[in-house]
Amino acid sequence: MLDPAQPRPDIATVAELLGNATRAAMVSALVGDFVMPAGELATIAGVSRPTASEHLSRLVEHGLLTVDRMGRHAYYRISSPQVAELVEALAVIAPVRQPTSLRSARLLKTLSNARTCYRHLAGRIGVELAEALCERGLVRRTPDGIEIDAERWDARKPLGLTLDALESDGQPLIKGCVDWSERRHHLAGSAATALTDQLFALGWITRAREHKRAVVVTAEGVAGLSSEFGLHLP
Repeated sequence: MLDPAQPRPDIATVAELLGNATRAAMVSALVGDFVMPAGELATIAGVSRPTASEHLSRLVEHGLLTVDRMGRHAYYRISSPQVAELVEALAVIAPVRQPTSLRSARLLKTLSNARTCYRHLAGRIGVELAEALCERGLVRRTPDGIEIDAERWDARKPLGLTLDALESDGQPLIKGCVDWSERRHHLAGSAATALTDQLFALGWITRAREHKRAVVVTAEGVAGLSSEFGLHLP
């Protein structure tokens, strides 16, 4: 018999929170490290504003989301990269809802090709970027996970980035994050975040209009990713 007094992580509470379709939809919408008001999240989840507020209160109470209040307005965000990684990991084993329209089929294709997972690049292009960094020896896989070769990284300076210029924010420099659409690892951590930020700054990638997390590669990005990392994109 399970001893209720035995100290252990309360996984069941987190599972119950994300096991609700409304809460799961709102948390998933915030995984790209966005900040959204309750009204926008209510629209995404297809519920009323009061219903959304009740669900959001529970998510904040249990630490999955944080809220910033400005007067009468409240803005919600993911509480940590670990929450985003949890949602992405659950998505790996979750069934994918089949598109019911041409629009939803196009959106699924766009999200699978490239999207943000918290603040780093995911999808097919994110996975290919991870593979390219491994092939160039800047990142290597070890029995314990993924690590950066600091000497090669600073010698190569991918996208002009050196390791001493990175802000850690308490994150590891690099680690793997399982990609739900590719079933392989893309890269997370402060180095992956810096690379993604630089790709946006260079104009090589941009946000898609149809979804906040969706990313598209620009014409400059196709050429730049080819010359810098050897990625061959259509």
